[in-house]
Formats: sequence, structure tokens, C-alpha cells
Amino acid sequence: FVERIKTAVRELASIGPSFRRKTLQTRFFETGDNFYLGMEFPREYDRWKQALGADLVAPLHMAVLETDPKAKDKKKSIDRFKGLLMHHIDRLWYDACLETIRGGDVYNPGARKRVPRLYLINSYSETTLGKLPIGESFRLSERPDEKYEVLLKQSQIVVRSVEGYISRMSKKTKVKVEGNLTRGPDGNRESKVALATFPVGHYVNYRTLRLNDKEKGYVFAFIGDEQATPHFMRYSGLTGACINAMLFNNFVKQAIDGISFVDRFKLYSIETNWSNGEVVQRGTGANYGLDGFLRPGFSYAHGLDYLHSKVIEYRESEQDLDNILSRDWKIKIAASMVPRGMELNETFIKSLYAQVQAAVFEKFIKEVSADGKIADSVVPILRSRYESMASARAALDFNSFWDEYLTGLQGVNSETMQMLEDPHVIIARRLDQMCNQVIIFAGQAYLSNSRISSELFNQPKPVDSIVDDFAVEAQNFANSLTQSAAFSSGALAFTLIGTNVATIFGGILAALNILISFGTMTNVSRYKIRNEEARILFKDEKLRRVMKAVFSVMDRTTRESYPIEENPFVEHLEEQVAIFYENAKYYDLDEPVAFKEAYETLKLNINDPTAIAEFMEELTSKFIVDEFHVSSYIQEYLVNIYKTCNEMYNLLTEDIDRKAGGDEAARLFGRLRRFRPRLESSLQRGAVRFGFLKKRSFTQWDIIVVLKYFWSFFCPSSRSGSLPGAPISTETLGIVKQARFLSSKHQSRILRREIRDLEGLYWGTRESDISSLIFVAGFSVFVVSIVFTIVRIIRIFTNVAVIRELNNIAFWATLASTFGALLALNHLVRKFFILVRLQFILGRKVRNSNSDETAFNIRKVRSVTRTQIVLTFARLLAALAACVALPWSVAENGFGDDISLNSDIPFWIALGAVGTAIGSTIFFFLVEYVVRYNLSPKLGEFVCESFREEILNMYDVLAKPLDDIDTKQVQERETWEYVAREFLHLYRFDTVFAADRFGSILQYIQSGMDPRK
Repeated sequence: FVERIKTAVRELASIGPSFRRKTLQTRFFETGDNFYLGMEFPREYDRWKQALGADLVAPLHMAVLETDPKAKDKKKSIDRFKGLLMHHIDRLWYDACLETIRGGDVYNPGARKRVPRLYLINSYSETTLGKLPIGESFRLSERPDEKYEVLLKQSQIVVRSVEGYISRMSKKTKVKVEGNLTRGPDGNRESKVALATFPVGHYVNYRTLRLNDKEKGYVFAFIGDEQATPHFMRYSGLTGACINAMLFNNFVKQAIDGISFVDRFKLYSIETNWSNGEVVQRGTGANYGLDGFLRPGFSYAHGLDYLHSKVIEYRESEQDLDNILSRDWKIKIAASMVPRGMELNETFIKSLYAQVQAAVFEKFIKEVSADGKIADSVVPILRSRYESMASARAALDFNSFWDEYLTGLQGVNSETMQMLEDPHVIIARRLDQMCNQVIIFAGQAYLSNSRISSELFNQPKPVDSIVDDFAVEAQNFANSLTQSAAFSSGALAFTLIGTNVATIFGGILAALNILISFGTMTNVSRYKIRNEEARILFKDEKLRRVMKAVFSVMDRTTRESYPIEENPFVEHLEEQVAIFYENAKYYDLDEPVAFKEAYETLKLNINDPTAIAEFMEELTSKFIVDEFHVSSYIQEYLVNIYKTCNEMYNLLTEDIDRKAGGDEAARLFGRLRRFRPRLESSLQRGAVRFGFLKKRSFTQWDIIVVLKYFWSFFCPSSRSGSLPGAPISTETLGIVKQARFLSSKHQSRILRREIRDLEGLYWGTRESDISSLIFVAGFSVFVVSIVFTIVRIIRIFTNVAVIRELNNIAFWATLASTFGALLALNHLVRKFFILVRLQFILGRKVRNSNSDETAFNIRKVRSVTRTQIVLTFARLLAALAACVALPWSVAENGFGDDISLNSDIPFWIALGAVGTAIGSTIFFFLVEYVVRYNLSPKLGEFVCESFREEILNMYDVLAKPLDDIDTKQVQERETWEYVAREFLHLYRFDTVFAADRFGSILQYIQSGMDPRK
């Protein structure tokens, strides 16, 4: 028995890495000496537990003979035993969960060693009392009925019994550690409710209350969590339960106050329905399907059961039957009935109406059959009448249909007809009406882009989303490198003077350099990681889109010549179908046999638009709307499949001349296919530690990347083909050139988005390499500064030969700072010329401006640009001076007697570098907190309005035809994101404004150039 459990636990450990959700989701808090732990079991664990329980009790079931008169009772006992086993397995899972929280430094970050180890199970192995920490509870091995707690650890252990008696025990006393779960009233036994497992899904009762006797004022109500509770792991249901209890108390109190029963009934219904809606929303969030922890999902029949109860409740409480569903309940029900992307799909909506109408009629028949006053013989008549109107059902609105339905009924007496009409047909009308309201509401929400209300997905992207050549974040590295190089040159120059005071000053500058260089290392590491994450994002989300676009440029004959597995559209489709199969299994759905048959039929004619259209028809009229309508998640995967099929269909039916550049497109497509595995092998995936550290393979170490970076200068990129042995950055640039050439054959009207993405990949790769270069330079300065500082300190107190030799070594090692100075000089020269170019462009804009206000605003921007030019020039001079002073100071130290020039010259140059670096830092603060701070909050608006015509021209080129799957707003927002990247690469305003001010320009463009009123 135990061996089976051990084997199963090993199996669980082996399948753990394949769990859908890799992290533990828990709710944990403590109150005084008690703690509360809640945890949701993963589906995979639950399946494993059920299988293990069945395996453990299987021999017991087999031992029960069917002829045994007590067989039924024995099987029930075995099932109870199985439940007990699984409860204790859950206990072990909880114990592991709690230890993960403690050991993972989650519960109290930084205090892992001080958080006590809590046990959810009692120990079955002996230990000595002296090994237990203070506060631990235990039982004596010899007298297991007695439970104690460790109070003090002295020569003897002071303990307290559950009755409160204090005594002393020897450290060698044999004990068994007791679990920490809540005790019962006697303080000895474990509480029976200390650990419980229960379903954690949403729960909403159909009725807020049920009318039993209107005349006497009797109702049946559901109180607390029984009324409504959210998903237990998402949000506590206590708030909803408390509100519900309060409302019921008010209902009773209002009777004493003389308020009529009908008014109290109506108020209680309204307020409880509101509370129920809030409870569910707290569990699902407000966006219903993009980042929602949970999504509403139910069958049509189940949904109609709820709506049917609401109609009855509203009739009983005399409320407005035209407004049964509030806006929040329409959102919840639409989230299940109408998946995002299908709101305007005519085939889907038509099929949805048919499904809902059929479900409404079945509910109507079910209620009629349950009505004891109506004869069973009426039901076949009702079905026959419905079947005769099947063709007219879709053409008639719900009121007209039910009017004609009743009018045409034959063989039903007047009394039965009256009972059918009220309440059954009246309720059926309302069910139809509410379903129509939900479907129409979903369409309107689609048009206004309000189905996803979370601002996380609607707000413009931040500055960090820009991956560019010498991006805004990277510009700060040139500043820190300049300051570091200036301080290094100053440290050497002061040391050359030879006095103790100068040596102290040199040591101080070297010590400051330690901090500056360490800051440079951490910041550049973060910047490198950001660029590497951008490269990963391109590979996972954008590369296939680029390949699709290039594939689309080919003519149909060329496309059909490729094997089906090389078609990027089919490749994407296969991936999405595999995801669908995986999730259908994960959510315990039946084998999708019909879908598999339809998909295999499609693959036989994958280049036939008619076959694709037929498959899309099946998706919308059968699979999404019927077979898999219960799961919102599965519906989303099917909509993604539909979207890819729609792209394929549009490609195959476009009437466009694709002869130009067809061969070039084929060559580029082949190059991209060869490039993909190489790109994957170059990516640096994995977790980030401490915000700036990442585990990398040897070939991705910074020093190796630096060597590759310099090697790239000897490997020129080519659009005609790949160069063997060239770094990944060179190959990326060659692909960019080839894509530009292909686009030029179509007047640069195609592949514009894809070229922008490829350029982003190139810049991300290049900036990552440069980041490694800066890191190596910063690390060298960091180490050298530490050595130099230590030598300076020792030199103050002694001047032995060994120290003098170390001093010379430290001098020569400081040459590494020259490399950092050259690197800073290179970046500052680039930035200087970018600023000068931008200054001339803005001057032209002032001369061509149409209004005085625009001219005034641009002049302000030019003024800020001038200050940046001055600041950059000052830093450039500091870097240049450091480049001269550093090697000169080293030469003076090593070969001073052989140099005829004045030995004071490097000192004054270095002093000038230090002074300029400090002065430029002070000037930077003035620019940042005076000049930039006083800029208008509408900076983005008046800068972009000055370039409106150019920006709109970019929009026209980058825009794509809209579909009716994603909302218009989402598709346009994507276009504006590309426009923003294009514009801000052409006009480098990031060199003028810091991230926050530059962000206002970025966000204004992404928001669609909509001026604020």
C-alpha cells in the first residue's frame, strides 16, 4: 500500500513540469496564533489523486462479491475509505504548499530563516525533545495521549500541557512532533474542520428568494454564501455573504416598520441581484476573456434555467420585465454566449439564434410537462406545431412567432390554451427577449470596443516598448561612462603629483568610480535583458507574421509549389489546432471527432478557397456555436483558428498582380526559414534574478559577445545571400536589406510593418551586443577602481617596494578606462549629430508653420534641443579630455623621464575632464528639473500636430484592411503603434526629452492623434 503511494508520488513529481500552471496559487494570512491557508488544486493533480485513490481501493472492490447481501453497504464503506485517503493526500499537498511558501521566501521576504516550519501532519518518527524549537508542540512517545508545547529551552526544557500545567523535561526525552492545525475544544485533538476541501467555482443561486404564500408573506430565501459566492481563490465571498445577510435582516426589520410585503420583496430582489452581480464580477474581473482569471461559461439550457427563474421572480415582485438584465449581467451572459470575434459574423449569429430559440422551446416544453394542470397529451401537439413553423422561426421576431404559434394550435381546449399563454408562453417570450438583448448588447459592445474594459489592454504602450538604435535608456550609459572615465583620469592625475593630499583625492575619485561603474553594470544588464526579451517576443509573435507577409507576395503558382508543411499559414493553423486539441483534453471535453474529420478534409484541399470557406462555415455554424459552446476558453481557440483560415481565404481570393518581385520573395522566404532555427538558438530565455542577472550559455557570455561584435565589422551584410560564419546581427541586417529591396519593387507599399519589425530585431540584437561591450568596460573599470583605491590607501601608510610595484600595475590597469572613454565618445558624437540634425528640422518647421501658436511651441522645443546640444557637447569634451589624459598619465608614470612634454599637462587635462563632468551633471539637473519640468503637459500634442501631414502619410502606408474579428479600435491601435515607431525613429525626439516627456509624444501618436479638448 505504502509502496503504491511512493510510486504515485514519484510519478506526480515527474509530470509536475508539464502542469499548465507552473506556480502555486494560494491565499494565506494569519490572525494571532492561527493561520489560514487556501489553495486551488491544479487539474493535473486532481486527476492524479483520483486515479491513485481508485488504484488503492481497487483490491477492496474486487474482494466484494456481488452475491454478498451486504455488497452495497461494503462498497459504500470502501468509497468512504477512498474519500478519507484522498483527504489525507490533500493534506500532504497542503503541507508541501505551505513549506514552499516558507522556503521560497514568499510569506515574509528576507526572513525565511525566522519563519517557523509549520506541519499539517503528525510525525510518526521519534526525535529528542532538545531538537524542537520554542513553540513546537509534541506528544510523548511513551504517553501519546498527552500533548505539550515547548516554552523555554534551558538545561532542561520547560513545557506546557494542553491543560496549562508547566513542567520540566529532559532534552533526551523521546517525543513525536505534533501537527500545527487547529485543535478542537479540548485543545488536544485536531479540529474536524481544520482542513477541508470543497469546490471553489462561482456559485449563484437562480432565485434571490421564492414566494411561498403571498397572502401570508411567506418566502424561502438563500442566505450568505448560499446566495452567491465568487471563485474561492480569486476573491473572498464574505463580502457578498455579509451584504446578503444584511439585506435579509432589513427585509425582516421593514416588516416591523410597516412596509408592505410587495415593496419589501421588490427591494430585496433588486438589491440582492445587484450584490450577486458584484460577487461574480469580483471573481472574473471586468474584462471577461483577455486576462480574466475566470470566464463565465455554461450551456444554453443552464443559462435559460437561470433566466427562467429571474422572469418568475420579477413577475412575483412586480418589477419591469423589459429590464430584467442589468448591464453587468448582460456582460456576464454575453461572455459565454457570444465569444469575442464572432459578434458581427452573420453565420455565427444566425446559428446562435437558432440554438437559443430551440433551447427556449425545450425549456417551454419542460415547464409545460411539469405543470400538473396541463395534460400530457398536449405536449406532442405543441411539438408538432413548433416543427410546422420551423422554417418561419428565423424570419419572425419573437413576439410574432409566439402569437402565430398560439393562433395555430389545434386540438387544445380554451382552458388549456389560457394556462399555456399565462404563464408559459409569456415566460418563453421573455426568455427570447433576454437572449436577443444579450446578443445585440454583445454586438454593440464590439463596435464600441467595450467588451474588454481593462485599461491594461487599452492604454498606449510605454517608452520601454520602443526598441531602437541608441534608445532613450541607452543614452544614459554614455553619460555614466563619461563620468567614470573623467574620474579615472582625475584619480591618475592626482596620483602623479605625489603628495599625500593628492593621493587621498585620487583615492576618493577611484572610490566614487566603484559606485558609478557598478551602477553602469547593473543598468546596462537590465537594458540588455530588455533587448533580449524584445528578440524573444519577435521570435514568438512576429516572425511568423513576417513570413506570412513575404509568402503572400508570391504568385499562386509559386505558393502552391511549396510543401504544405512549409506554408506559414498552414503551419500557424496546425499549431492552433494542436492547442485546441490540447485544451479540449485539459478541460475534460469529449474527443473532437467531428472537428478532426472536418480539419483532415480541409488539409486535402488546403489551397482551395472553397474548401477553406466550407471549413469556416462549419466552425461558425457547428463547432463554436454548438459542440463546444459550453467552454469560453475552447471557443476562443476556435475563433483563433477561424481567424487564420480567414487570412488564408483572403490571400487566395485577392485580385492582385503579384508578378513583381516573385523570385525575390521566394529567396527571402527561404532565407527566413533558414534564419528561424538560428535565431532561436541565439535567444537568451530564462528567469531574471535580482532584476539584472540572467543565466546564459558560454557562447552568450559578455566577453564572447564582445568578440562577436568586433568580428561583425569584418562580415559585411548582403541582401543577396547569407555570409558563412557571420554573426546573427549581420544576417539580420542582410534580411532587412532584402526585405527593403522587395518592398521597393512594389513602390514601398508592402511589407512596411514587417520591415519595421525586422529592424526592431536588428536593433535589439545590436543593442544587446553593445550592452555587453559596455558591461565589459564597466566591469573592467569596477575591478581596476577597487585595486587602485586599495593601493592608494596602503600607499598613504607605507611605501615599500611591493606597494610601489602594485601601484605601477594599478596605473597600467587603469588603461581599461580609456576603452570606456572611447565608447562614451562614440555614443556622444552620434547623439550630438542627431541633435544638430533635429535642430535644423525644427527650424524648417518654424518657418513653415501655419500659426503663431505652433511656431511658438516648436521654438520652445528648439530651445530645449539647444540645451541638449550644449550639454552633450560638454560631455563630449569631458570624454575627449579623459581619452587624452588617461594614456598620458599612464605614460608619465611609466616613462616620465623619456617624455619631453610638461608633466603637468595631463594633470590639467584630467582636472578639466573632472570639472566638465561635474559641471555637466549639475547642468543636467538644471535641464531636467527646470527646463524640462516647465514644458507643457501637451508637449506630445503640439509636437505631433506640427508633423501631422507626415504622420498621416505614414498611417496610410502602414494601415491594413480591417476585418470584423478584432474590433476596429484594436486594429487601428496596432497601426498607430507602428506609426509611432516609424515616426520616432525618423525624428529622434528621445535625444531631447527624458523618458516621461518623450512618452507624451509616443502616447499621443498611439492614441490616434486625437487632440485633447
